[in-house]
Amino acid sequence: MRCDAVRQIVEENMTKTPAVQAHVDSCSACKEYLRKWAALRASLIALRAEETPEPSIGFTTRLMRRLESAPAEFPLGYQFMDQIAKRVVYATLMVALMLALLLTLPPSGPIRSSGISESVLVQNQEVATLANEEVLGVDGVDISDLQDSPPAISNTEVRGSK
Repeated sequence: MRCDAVRQIVEENMTKTPAVQAHVDSCSACKEYLRKWAALRASLIALRAEETPEPSIGFTTRLMRRLESAPAEFPLGYQFMDQIAKRVVYATLMVALMLALLLTLPPSGPIRSSGISESVLVQNQEVATLANEEVLGVDGVDISDLQDSPPAISNTEVRGSK
């Protein structure tokens, strides 16, 4: 058997099988470990049987005096690390909150535009196109040039139909 297997068997149930006994007889380290383990186990059993002592007279007042005289604050290094740790935690929480908001809120704005703003943009372009056609005419000819010539072409033909 190996030493770690023997020690595990001894710690779990303190039974000495013939294989464990043979290993303990041949290995001085395991023999010493078994002796120390038995002493520890006996000490714990004896401690369990002992009753808890009652506190002495004035125990509470002595304890309170010690607590009052103890330094209330941590040394400077601990305070500094404590402040940094709090700020890191707060910053991490803020980043997590911002990410949660970005993922849950509906998309809007100049990068992700909605259909409403696109329709307004198209209408504005149509108005600008119609205004240019009225000024320049359908073929890009100025209407004032056409008005000087004989009125062979009507105004509706100049604008064109859409």
